[in-house]
Amino acid sequence: MQNLIIRNEMNEKEKEYISERLMEYNLRIAPPNQDYISKNVNLALKGENSKLFGGLIGKIYRECLFIDILWVDENKRGLGYGKKLLIEAEKNAKEDLCIFVHLDTFNFQAPDFYIKNGYEIYGVLDLYSNDIKRFYLKKELY
Repeated sequence: MQNLIIRNEMNEKEKEYISERLMEYNLRIAPPNQDYISKNVNLALKGENSKLFGGLIGKIYRECLFIDILWVDENKRGLGYGKKLLIEAEKNAKEDLCIFVHLDTFNFQAPDFYIKNGYEIYGVLDLYSNDIKRFYLKKELY
């Protein structure tokens, strides 16, 4: 039996190798219904001179849009731009035949915003200190 060790470091080539092996396994066991494996969703909220005021970063994978980041500049919040970003991302997801969206957010971020926009909480992680909670939300698109 070979004696293996665990190290607290990994280079980009090793990360890519591990990611590819997992993807190979996933595709072999559960092939996706879409023609592609995954697709990035990147929406920028820009003003004059292409100044960035916010954006949404996500990924479509297996008929689902996962929203990783949605951010709007504090001076532009409450003006409907976050909702517009969500609507555009959901529109893109529907065009790619997604059936739902999911994301997570902390209690000090925006759970109420997502609930107002049709998302429902399906899980809460409340093991953080200082009464911090992480909410997991989803929205069915059809």
